[in-house]
Amino acid sequence: MKTKISAILCFCLIAVLALAATASAMPITLNEVELDEVELRQDQVTRLDIEKNKKYDVDVLIEAEEDVDDMEIKVFVSGFEYSLTDRAEDHKGPFDMDAGEVRKFEFEIEFSDEFDTDNYLLRVFAMDRNNAETVGRYSITLDAPRNSLKVEDVIFYPETKVKGSQALMTSVRIENNGEKTQEDIKVRLTIPDFDLAATTYINEIEAFDEKETEEIYLRMPKCGTDGLHPVEITVEYGEGHYKTTERVYVNFEQDASCVVPEEATVELIIAEDGPTTEGKAAAQEVQTSSNTAKIRKALEILLLVLVVLLVIIGLVIGFTRLGKSKEEDEY
Repeated sequence: MKTKISAILCFCLIAVLALAATASAMPITLNEVELDEVELRQDQVTRLDIEKNKKYDVDVLIEAEEDVDDMEIKVFVSGFEYSLTDRAEDHKGPFDMDAGEVRKFEFEIEFSDEFDTDNYLLRVFAMDRNNAETVGRYSITLDAPRNSLKVEDVIFYPETKVKGSQALMTSVRIENNGEKTQEDIKVRLTIPDFDLAATTYINEIEAFDEKETEEIYLRMPKCGTDGLHPVEITVEYGEGHYKTTERVYVNFEQDASCVVPEEATVELIIAEDGPTTEGKAAAQEVQTSSNTAKIRKALEILLLVLVVLLVIIGLVIGFTRLGKSKEEDEY
């Protein structure tokens, strides 16, 4: 009998300790939860058309039944394969609320491409620094849009840098995230800085599948500005009614023949305290050359004058002798 009583007392003690360790609910009420302006209810499944890689607003309206200190709120969706590294969640707090206060808290979550079209739980988790917590669970179903193409990847060859006059080969991988098979997809690639463009087509991409274009050929110009240049990729589908764009960058290096050598420059330095020794020597050399030229010029003029004088003297002597010869003949 005593053994049974002891066992019952031990069981009751364990139950009390377990209850004491269990977190108590916070004195709050989750009055309203909206995802993308659609009200969610815990007792029903809400079907949503969600576009991947886009942020959506989550609004939570909370009413405090008692004073609340240091409350934190976390909104999240889990249960997909890569949730550890690519979570759809947001977190805010801590906050204090007075009894009877109603406040709206705004969050943002993003559904990545890894989310499948399936059923999930959106959880609203409110907690304080102790053990009090309140959890709201809202069932949602993610549906894929009918038409949704995405540029998954862009592959250049050469991959790291393309040089002037070289061919740039580009492959574009397109992913279909929509429910509808797309046909006659137009893929246009442009490099505005060089006024280059090329277009190719993909015949068909089935729903939730992906395909890669054939290599798109562009001949780069011989000369241009070195560095990164934007490459615009435009995808048109659905008879031209839908369009998606993506921008990447290509690293360009112009041809070596386009590089103009720098012009040689002569730097003239004038000392503040007067001409330097080299300057004086150069000035003296210039002055000496000038003097030599002047002397040569003077000598040339003097020689010419002497020649003229000699000619005149010769003429005078000649005429004089001629006159004497005539006088002698007369006598």
